[in-house]
Amino acid sequence: MLRNVCALVAIGLAGMIAGCSGNTDTNHTAAPRGTSVTLYSSATELFMEYPPLVVGTQAKFLLHFTDLKDFKPVTKGSLTVEFRTPSGEVVRVAESEPARPGIYTPLVKFNSPGTYAMTMDLSGPQVTDHIILGDITVAGSAAEVPPAKEAVGPAPITFLKEQQWKISFATAPVVKRNLHASVSATGEILAKPELFANVVSPVAGILLPRNNTGIPSPGSWVKKGDVLYTISPSADASANFHRVRNDYFLAKSEFERVEGMYEKKAVARKRYDEARFDFESKQASFTALEDQIKLTSSGYAIVAPIDGFVESMSVSLGSQISSGQELLSIINPRQLILKANVPASKFEDAHNSTDASFRIEGYEAELRISSLNGRKVSVGSSLSGESRSVPVYFEFTNPQNKVKVGMYAQVSLVTGSGQEALAIPESAIVDEDALHTVYVQVEGEAFEKRIITTKLADGGFVQVLQGLREGERVVTRGAYQVRLAALSPESAIGQGHVH
Repeated sequence: MLRNVCALVAIGLAGMIAGCSGNTDTNHTAAPRGTSVTLYSSATELFMEYPPLVVGTQAKFLLHFTDLKDFKPVTKGSLTVEFRTPSGEVVRVAESEPARPGIYTPLVKFNSPGTYAMTMDLSGPQVTDHIILGDITVAGSAAEVPPAKEAVGPAPITFLKEQQWKISFATAPVVKRNLHASVSATGEILAKPELFANVVSPVAGILLPRNNTGIPSPGSWVKKGDVLYTISPSADASANFHRVRNDYFLAKSEFERVEGMYEKKAVARKRYDEARFDFESKQASFTALEDQIKLTSSGYAIVAPIDGFVESMSVSLGSQISSGQELLSIINPRQLILKANVPASKFEDAHNSTDASFRIEGYEAELRISSLNGRKVSVGSSLSGESRSVPVYFEFTNPQNKVKVGMYAQVSLVTGSGQEALAIPESAIVDEDALHTVYVQVEGEAFEKRIITTKLADGGFVQVLQGLREGERVVTRGAYQVRLAALSPESAIGQGHVH
């Protein structure tokens, strides 16, 4: 499958390669002067190194392939490399699998000097890619190979592919994004009132073990109407239930009788209204009781008022239950409430905001209310006395139940309209000496430390005012290890660059 490929850099490697140790068969010292190229497609990162190309001399290409789904080495798949001249001369080599994880080492021998167009086809269960490179020059003799250019500027930080592949590592391009200004606030996750229930016993009695062999356990899912407990009622409780039921049926019968007489103008409107009010009152009491319990041969079955997870249980088998006593709580987390505590000085911004993003403990990604089918519900009408903050409430759909009631959150309330700005992921920024620092990948195994100036932060991205250019790539995972490599190269993880 053809993918658009962009070149990150192609430079001479004379100084870098000369610094690698090992025998000429397995290490970079095979090329006293060479070229490196780093290319990104939508599927892979290619870091390619090769020596000066001379007619009649076999050249070893070192091709490092990284799967961009997880930034791990490509370990399976065949590779076909083709070189073609404008006149149609073709040199083709193929390897059925990498020589070692992530690294293919094709040997190529050219019979004619000139400029060749290079293409690669990678095919396998892990990744498939088609890569088109620029021109590759083959010299007619060693004397025609141009001298290596001297490096300009400070030496880059070396962090090898073998080191990158061993850790949690990733990079991302500097791109333009639509960012919004925001107000920072603390927050907490609350249950939605209609999706939370404290289940209480409407009758007094005892929880006999023989009648409660299938009670739910904490964390289990129950459906509305499922039996939670069966209470063996006391004589008074049973009489109370029957009294409420009998009062309802008597009031219902009386209302139907008076209604018929009222239609025939046999009773006054006042008598009709009194009968209707008495019926509706007793109907509400009976319905509320009926919604909570079912009369069974073993006693009164307490049923779940909503679908949800059993959150807590307050009684145990054998307990004596009193009327109105809490038995357990149920929560349905499919929709939750985010309460953002906004500083009073930012009240107007909070009042005008319609969206927010937030981060919670234990969950890496930033969540946005609008992306969770959410909305702002209300703004508090008074300040918190201690924190001098205004509560702003948002409701949202909970993705795969990952957000838990009671969690604390770092909230950014979106204010104003968006603006297009150069931006990087927030995770790329490393705070060093109170300065915002990033590590830029200047080629596959070379990095550069940059101090940047930032402004807006929105949706996990930060606006960059100075220090980066569009299209450059910054380290978003593993920046700390790159920093260690800069501070102490000899102690870098996985030292060694063996092929």
